Amino acid sequence: MEECIPREQHCRDYLAKFPEELLVDNLGNHVLFAAECLVAGTVLELERMGLRPLAKNLLCSLQLVRKVLREQSLSQASTCSEPVRMALIRFDALFAEFELSYVSSLVPVKSPEELYKQQEIVVLFCETVERALKLGHLSQDMIDGCEPLLMFTIPRLAII
Repeated sequence: MEECIPREQHCRDYLAKFPEELLVDNLGNHVLFAAECLVAGTVLELERMGLRPLAKNLLCSLQLVRKVLREQSLSQASTCSEPVRMALIRFDALFAEFELSYVSSLVPVKSPEELYKQQEIVVLFCETVERALKLGHLSQDMIDGCEPLLMFTIPRLAII
């Protein structure tokens, strides 16, 4: 997908809502396995949440991608053909939709308000560090060394 549709990939901004412990390299594999289990009927509690139709669409789209890629490889075309591009775009959109729905059904995801508050705190801490550096209360060496005392002081300085 990165070679054929680098600019048409579905936006993955929703990943910021996921708990950090879920953001692992093989999350995609887990999501596809969950879709297969849903279609096979082995995960009944998720089926009640309406995820089975999404899982079916995702797996059908994956089969279409495999078929189109197989046909392209037999024709020995070296570039990404239009049918492959279209199949990948559809699969990517369905995968993103299923991934968000599946993870949201398993764990609480951050709301937009929670994300906004978290960003406000990050900005506040950054501005505090910047001001403390300008005033000479901190040195760059203290920040670079992540001194424990400093890490406890930054939130306190932000409150003041």
